Amino acid sequence: MSIFSSNKKSLKSKIADELKTLLVLTLYFAVFFVALNYFKFSILQKVNVAYDYFGLSLIRAVVCAKFMMVGKTLYPIKVTPNKPLIWHIINRSLVYLLIVISLNIIEEMLVAKIHGEHIWNSIVGIQAGTINQFFALAILYWIVLIPYVTYSAVSQFMGGVKIYQLIFVNGNLKEDSNV
Repeated sequence: MSIFSSNKKSLKSKIADELKTLLVLTLYFAVFFVALNYFKFSILQKVNVAYDYFGLSLIRAVVCAKFMMVGKTLYPIKVTPNKPLIWHIINRSLVYLLIVISLNIIEEMLVAKIHGEHIWNSIVGIQAGTINQFFALAILYWIVLIPYVTYSAVSQFMGGVKIYQLIFVNGNLKEDSNV
């Protein structure tokens, strides 16, 4: 009986950790997507075009967070002592960027299908935009992913408790402190 209870506790702990990670990543991406949509809103408002897709920002943030978690599981950050962290950060952030871009393309295909538009036009144009908008968004996405990947790499290198304490608690890296 105790074997099963310890496994349940372990499973509950893993589920709780996954949910915490999902929540934190969702909040992280939600800030970005809401800010991006607010920027679009402000530009379109100037030319009297209605824009009210703020709710989709939160949905996109949840889906993007889950994609990142799956991506991190499939292609985890592996810090090796003979390489500088920057190489791990750039490599993984570019892989995760491809995941986010793929998510955007899938999303645009679904939106085109729902609105009865041609799917190819939505992929190439990204909501009647231009290829320049696509690359600008890709750069913005990459800029947002770099802090996430950096935190993950440094956390793995230093240990999760130490980096958490350094950033969010008091800035001390005492070996014997309890967090």
